[in-house]
Parts: sequence; structure tokens; C-alpha cells
Amino acid sequence: MPLKEIGCHNCGTKIKKRVREAINLSENPRSISEVLEGKINFSNCPKCKAKIEHKTHVLLTYMDPPRWIWLVSKKHQNPQYKEEFFSSILPPGSVQFIDQEMVFVDFGEPCECLKYVLDDKKPQNSDDWLNLGKIHTGKEAIIPRQRV
Repeated sequence: MPLKEIGCHNCGTKIKKRVREAINLSENPRSISEVLEGKINFSNCPKCKAKIEHKTHVLLTYMDPPRWIWLVSKKHQNPQYKEEFFSSILPPGSVQFIDQEMVFVDFGEPCECLKYVLDDKKPQNSDDWLNLGKIHTGKEAIIPRQRV
């Protein structure tokens, strides 16, 4: 994890933090609880206590089968961002080899409904569907895609 200087958007205080670019959930399954509890990619400003995001996105990966889940700040929640992001970050032709998703989150906030995306399972009852609806991509809730 690289050490980066991060500035508070509220008061301008600078802090140095180790920033996670990606988390391999196959090699470190204990990180799943950190992700669900909202304990990644943010710090609180030591001066004004504002929440500071380290990055706009964090990559979660699985090795077998190959799967990438991009957690992206809700500040960028719009369909055009998703399209532009994937076209700029992915090598041509990689889509056929790696299953990729994007989920918009509030870094620093718990998000239990992410477990359905991480586990790649369908919710089992209406409460599960309602909880899953808390994660939005534009106007529609994230629904785990169907395997073909």
C-alpha cells in the first residue's frame, strides 16, 4: 500500500495515510468484513473530524473465477461515469476474461447489502431485496447479474 498525502476537503489539513488500491478477497477473506462495515478507503480529519476519502474507487478482486468489483464513491453516481470509467481503465478485450461490476458506496459507512454483490447470490426474501436497494447505480438498485 503506497503512502499518500491526503487533504481534508473541509479545512485543508494534510495527513499521510497508507492507501489501498485493491483488495484481493480470495487471498484475504477477512477483508470482506472490513468492506461490509465501511472500514476501508477513508480517514477522519484530525482537526475538524470530517470524513476524508482516500481514493474515488477501490478494486475488490477474486481469483477463481476471475472477478473484479469496483467500489466507487457515490459522488460519481451516474451512468456516464460508469461507461467512461470502464473504457478508460480496462485493456481492450479484457471484458471476456474478467467479470466486472461497479457498486456505488459511501466510504466510511457500513453497507451490509454489499454482501449480496460480494457473495454473488440472490437475496432470499423481500427484506433482502429492500436492503439491496440501498446500493444504487443511478436510478436502479444493484441486482446480482445472472450467470449465462
